[in-house]
Amino acid sequence: MSTPEQVDDRLGRLLSIHPVAGGRYLSTGLKALAFALGGVLLMVFLIANPDFVLGQLLGLAVIPTIAGLPVAAIQLTRAVRSGRSEVYRLYENGLARHASGGTRSWTWDEVAVLHANPDTADEEPAQVPIERLARHLGRHFRCVVRFTDGARIRIDGYTADGPAIARALLLRRPDAAPQENTGKGPWVMLGTLPLVGAACAVPVVLIYQHLNSAGSDDTGDSTLVALALGMIVCLVATAAASALGARTFRSRTALICEYPSSPLSANIE
Repeated sequence: MSTPEQVDDRLGRLLSIHPVAGGRYLSTGLKALAFALGGVLLMVFLIANPDFVLGQLLGLAVIPTIAGLPVAAIQLTRAVRSGRSEVYRLYENGLARHASGGTRSWTWDEVAVLHANPDTADEEPAQVPIERLARHLGRHFRCVVRFTDGARIRIDGYTADGPAIARALLLRRPDAAPQENTGKGPWVMLGTLPLVGAACAVPVVLIYQHLNSAGSDDTGDSTLVALALGMIVCLVATAAASALGARTFRSRTALICEYPSSPLSANIE
């Protein structure tokens, strides 16, 4: 742990300050939690009142629970770690992070591994819902840095001018960014995941046809619930396979890090 005086003496001249919008972690986390709890309450109501249980309705109740709980857990955990006054300070010879747990600082030589995705902060809002959600959650930009002392920091879209920090890291420690993996693994995944997604989508279609067929009127309530849950599981598996495939494709076709020019570059070059 470093005091502010030690940080200044060790890292040289202060170049820029990058506050983190910690309140947005709490806000989005609470919204996601409310969304998930709403799904839980609806599921409880439908199960307690079998007359209202339909495959489609139960599916609508499961979806917000499955989608909301992971988002709530991630955002609320980040809110606790960030606190109300998290800020990054960029210096000539390194950087410092102040959060609820105190202040820590590192020189450029202490950067061990650097991972970052291309900055999309200057791009127009994506029309794909999942991309718009990622931007709302601050996930459209992410930079993860691991240091030689074992510490790790995560900079995302909630950090003011976060790409400038990543740019400085890349300029000072380009060797810390892992080289692009040229193995066959990602290509095997790209060929396999569409098949997995299609295999998971087939039961969804069959279950949906069964629930809407004329012969499903005699199906028991417990069977309807089981079919609905199976449908949701297959939907989630299909979505996960599609998302992982898209992410793998993007990682194979994009550079490890690529950031637009920043006014800060004049100070660090």
